[in-house]
Amino acid sequence: MTEQGPVTILSFMSIPKSDLDVFKGMKNGEEFTYKMSDAVQRFFPHVYKRMDIKKFKLCDENGYLQTAIKSVIRKPYLMFHDKLAVGCGDSIFLNDPITGQGCNLSSFCAEQLYETLIEWKHSKWDGEMGESYWKRTKQYVKEVTEWTNAMTDHCLSMLFND
Repeated sequence: MTEQGPVTILSFMSIPKSDLDVFKGMKNGEEFTYKMSDAVQRFFPHVYKRMDIKKFKLCDENGYLQTAIKSVIRKPYLMFHDKLAVGCGDSIFLNDPITGQGCNLSSFCAEQLYETLIEWKHSKWDGEMGESYWKRTKQYVKEVTEWTNAMTDHCLSMLFND
């Protein structure tokens, strides 16, 4: 659902440097629209036959997303000049948006950070407090990342088993 109403989306997951990996380095929506139309025609002709090419376009100039990331989990704190620096959500736990878990992960981490800060409000905010926050979030972050990686692997296996 967009500001202009409902839209249909196409999602490609390509192996880096494969023939389908054609979207890298795009600069604008027009280039994206051309590359998407061409890729659908070349690789998914049965889908292309169902498309109304005269109406095929983005709902707005920024209506496309390209990602090429590998999920990364980092320890969410460090000591810097004897001060505790704490990160939360996507700033620390990079997760591909394919499963839509970014907001959920960030919300969970923010809640856990709040709980940690309340628990430590009368204590020194140091590496030990950072470790306490990390222990609160580590299992959930690991499971969300594993889910995303499993979904990515599943989608890729579906593509190559057809």
